[in-house]
Amino acid sequence: MELSRREVPLYGQAKVFALLQAPDPLPKEAEIFIVLEGSTLAHVIRAQNDVMLCFIVPGHNLAETVSVCAYLYSETETTPFTCVGGSRLKYVQDDAQDLAEHLVTHGHCLSSSDHRELSSRFCLSEESSRCAMDRHVALAMANLDIPHSWNVLASPSGEELRPRESPLHLAVRWGLCCLAELLLCQPGGLMAVTLPNEEGVTPLQLAHNRGHTQLLELLTHPPNPLATPPAGLSQVWAVHSHLLRFCHDSENLTLTVRQNPQWNHQQNRQADILLLRDRLRDDNFLRQIKALRREQSETTLEKEELVDEPGMNDEGTLLRVDARTTINGLYPVITAGSTATVDNDLEEHLMFCLKEEEQEQESLTYSGQNQLSGPVFVFQDDLRRALLSTLFLSLSFSFSHFYPSVTRSSSPHVLVSPPLC
Repeated sequence: MELSRREVPLYGQAKVFALLQAPDPLPKEAEIFIVLEGSTLAHVIRAQNDVMLCFIVPGHNLAETVSVCAYLYSETETTPFTCVGGSRLKYVQDDAQDLAEHLVTHGHCLSSSDHRELSSRFCLSEESSRCAMDRHVALAMANLDIPHSWNVLASPSGEELRPRESPLHLAVRWGLCCLAELLLCQPGGLMAVTLPNEEGVTPLQLAHNRGHTQLLELLTHPPNPLATPPAGLSQVWAVHSHLLRFCHDSENLTLTVRQNPQWNHQQNRQADILLLRDRLRDDNFLRQIKALRREQSETTLEKEELVDEPGMNDEGTLLRVDARTTINGLYPVITAGSTATVDNDLEEHLMFCLKEEEQEQESLTYSGQNQLSGPVFVFQDDLRRALLSTLFLSLSFSFSHFYPSVTRSSSPHVLVSPPLC
């Protein structure tokens, strides 16, 4: 199987075309599923079968080469799964990834002059590349596993709030609307709107002085952290170490699975495909997922394209919002200098932070039907945490000018209800 590209950014959302080297063309109604397998995570996506196969690569946790396998699914065949092609794809770190990591790791020591150096380094002064960079940096930051102690105010818990340049200041200086919206939904994001830097200028004043109408509208009417998918991505718990991600821009649903060498590889990959296929055929499920998108997102922010392109259901399944998550909890671990404290048990910090005993107890020898029973948990990454954190910070600042010490779970993804069986 030949792919149209050999490399994709670590945060994904890139379109890839595939050419199968098969003697006979595939029927147009054929269902093709793509499985990407890395060292710790695997992803399952349904491919679009038109003139050529096409699929959208999801974000990953490591810069590494992954295997790519295309499976043909047919309900009428004795053997429903057939591997029709294979290849390899490399996840790489690009400028957007570097900038996102810089804002997180150096968010506590930014200055008002940093924007010039960073602007030159990442070509943010060029109008032609700024729009694409805006979307890519937001995706990259949403894909990072940011420490629980990180906040947009760049102030550790217990430290007195003082004027300083925040990541939101930089987003406004560069005119990056997508990044600004993402930051507003993070802990301290709403308070950062009126936080002055060392020159006494707030992000709101910057937007007004620069005449940036979109950013001014965004800052004066900020998004609701409880109802805004970070960078347009919603996450849905399916079962144990399985996670569904929905991209609202492309309306692409991806199943991501944490690898376990103790599981039967072939049997469970087929079960994974059946799980994704079942969700894709559930119209009520998809309708409720699509409804999670911010209602005013297209009026406040122009709809962005993909990375590589220019300019309760019938069975009574419930959708529940998770109360405690990290910014995304998915992938690369970021340590934010002296302001971040990462527990030792989060060193791997892959995507689900499951305890070892949970993995040992977890049996994935179930059939596709068995694994689909039970509730599904839908959550917006870090949204509830962002709101609660902002409220606590605001109250604390009003009365004592100090941040409270908020104890958070060591696991970035803690279900309100027990995990599915």
